Amino acid sequence: MKVRVHIDKGACLAYGDCAEVAPEAFEVGDVAQLVGSAPLRKLVDAARACPTDAITLIDAETGEQLAP
Repeated sequence: MKVRVHIDKGACLAYGDCAEVAPEAFEVGDVAQLVGSAPLRKLVDAARACPTDAITLIDAETGEQLAP
């Protein structure tokens, strides 16, 4: 399954929870940014860990929102 990762830079407060859960996929400076990939389960966990729900995962084929 291909997943699109959207980070709402206006909502991201750079807590870094996503990078703690999936450091291979996310880095956090002023805001979070996608820097690599991770298994779907880790991406879902990272999106759900975000306290501001700034990370949205979307199934690239169906458009269905997978997380948060």
